[in-house]
Amino acid sequence: MPTQTRGQRVSFVSLGCAKNLVDSEVMIGKLGAAGWELVPDANDADAIVVNTCAFIDPAKAESTDVILEHAQRKRPDQQLIVAGCLSQRFGAELQSLIPEIDGVVGTGAYAGIVELLEDAKAGKKPVRLDFEAEPEHDFLPRLITTPSATAYLKIAEGCDHPCTFCIIPQLRGAFRSRSEESILMEARALAAGGTKELILIAQDTSMYGRDRGARRGGLARLLEQLDAIESLEWIRLLYLYPATVDSELIDAMGSLEKVCTYMDMPLQHAHPDVLRAMRRPSNGDRYLEIIDEFRRRIPGVTMRSTFIVGFPGETEEHVAYLEAFIERAQLDRVGFFTYSREDGTPGADLPNQIPDREKRRRLVRLREAQRLASERARATRIGTTVRVLVEERRKLRRTDPLAVALQTNDVTVGRSMGEAPGVDGGIYFTEPAAIGSFVDVRLDGCGAFDFYGAVVAERPVAVGV
Repeated sequence: MPTQTRGQRVSFVSLGCAKNLVDSEVMIGKLGAAGWELVPDANDADAIVVNTCAFIDPAKAESTDVILEHAQRKRPDQQLIVAGCLSQRFGAELQSLIPEIDGVVGTGAYAGIVELLEDAKAGKKPVRLDFEAEPEHDFLPRLITTPSATAYLKIAEGCDHPCTFCIIPQLRGAFRSRSEESILMEARALAAGGTKELILIAQDTSMYGRDRGARRGGLARLLEQLDAIESLEWIRLLYLYPATVDSELIDAMGSLEKVCTYMDMPLQHAHPDVLRAMRRPSNGDRYLEIIDEFRRRIPGVTMRSTFIVGFPGETEEHVAYLEAFIERAQLDRVGFFTYSREDGTPGADLPNQIPDREKRRRLVRLREAQRLASERARATRIGTTVRVLVEERRKLRRTDPLAVALQTNDVTVGRSMGEAPGVDGGIYFTEPAAIGSFVDVRLDGCGAFDFYGAVVAERPVAVGV
């Protein structure tokens, strides 16, 4: 009986941040256009692509574990390709350590995934690590893997900041803005495909355009053009940088109807001594001025940041200073990370490294300070009505506090302008609603991370975000 022929099949594992996810979606789209079929089970695939993260030790460990798992299970007729940050960092060394790897592609060469897989099938063991001079390759076609109404849009690649704790400039190269034409073409295609919420990402989103000659207002001008795309409803900004936020950007965020009233600005610390050792800009007092300016010019803005705990040389005085800053800033949400000592970064060679046990103690202390600030922030939103993007219908455990509060475990879940996907929780209500639609929800209460409420027919004059 003759063997039935079929098209080539590929299975993907995408690890790490949203920027990595976009890279995976572009690779999947390009392979699809070349005739490859995406399959969920690696056992059914002719090729497996693992898009890795290498930002901190836990991410490297996860990436390595996933590679080893697939290396042990792969068939002789399968190709195993390792992409992303771990590839960029260790290159051909990965193949020498794990000979089952058939190809390595870095963060600047993933657009050539089709040709790389062809070379891998031919037994050439390709390694592609060169950075593009400009991230202007065609991002389309692209398979969106996020909920149907939401898509990330990468507006720049790389980073120029010299933060002593960070390996990203070595993994992603220098900061390179995409052209407005390239971004707008992709944004219109995403909107035409059903995207309602566009999330702009880069290592430093607010630096957009400065490498192309725009001293100020580059991101603001881009937002104005994106705001004019009719079928888009929301434009969300992630990863602003305190030294590159300009007045034009804040004006655009406050005046453009589709731009979410949501500020995500990783500050990393507040004490000037620690920031100086990190080679980060400014100090806590200046950060408070920036936060106040956002609140003054963007009514109802939701504010998120991240902080690193246990950086080399951090003292009890520095921790107390950051704790007081957290109480003064009253940010809505904060993510905390213990310092990860990364080989190849200046921070790894600094004296006075903090023991892991002490890092964890400080982490608990600062999280408690933020828990109180977040509780106060959530309380101010109770009773307001917010516009919610519906994402899913879910069945909770009957003992779940949200199920108890809503008196049912059959709930609809969505987000308002005040919640970014994956990090900020959601808004729960009982009324059914179409996935990808928008409804107005009155917030009746909240848990530790999420809100719950009820759909209202009309929105009151005074609204929340």
